[in-house]
Amino acid sequence: MRLLFLKIIFFFSLVSCSNIDFLLETKEGSDFLKNKTLIYVGGWDNPVLKDELFLKIGEAKENKFILNAQVNEKQTKKSVGENQVAIKIEYKIIVDYVLVDTTNRCPEIKNRQISNFSFTPKSSGFNFASDVLLGSLYEEAILNNVNNFISYANNTLKSNQCLDEG
Repeated sequence: MRLLFLKIIFFFSLVSCSNIDFLLETKEGSDFLKNKTLIYVGGWDNPVLKDELFLKIGEAKENKFILNAQVNEKQTKKSVGENQVAIKIEYKIIVDYVLVDTTNRCPEIKNRQISNFSFTPKSSGFNFASDVLLGSLYEEAILNNVNNFISYANNTLKSNQCLDEG
């Protein structure tokens, strides 16, 4: 009886999982900016944004779009200790994106993305790996910022139906 029950459960588990694809299918037309965009970043010395844009958009093999990203970073000290040392710092990274179609078939896309995070530089006088943590917070904030812009740009380009998809 037990063996029959196990065979039935095994059979149903195989049948129920037969139509599941474990690989993410990527559609060629879903990312209109990939390998078609020249990137210019200004207003910020941190290379994180350039790196993330290059990873997401790739190297421009054809110059269909020009992306200009102007960055402004604001740091606000939220808690200040007795010796005027910041206990908690709020970071606000504002990126103004302007995407221009070089063929003038699509309208200019302007979008502002804002990323926020907070950072505690020291923990009770110890400063172990706080610079690594700050770097990873920057990377995570910029990655979300870039992903949000690329999603917005692709949806806008798709809804304007100005692309030559054929």
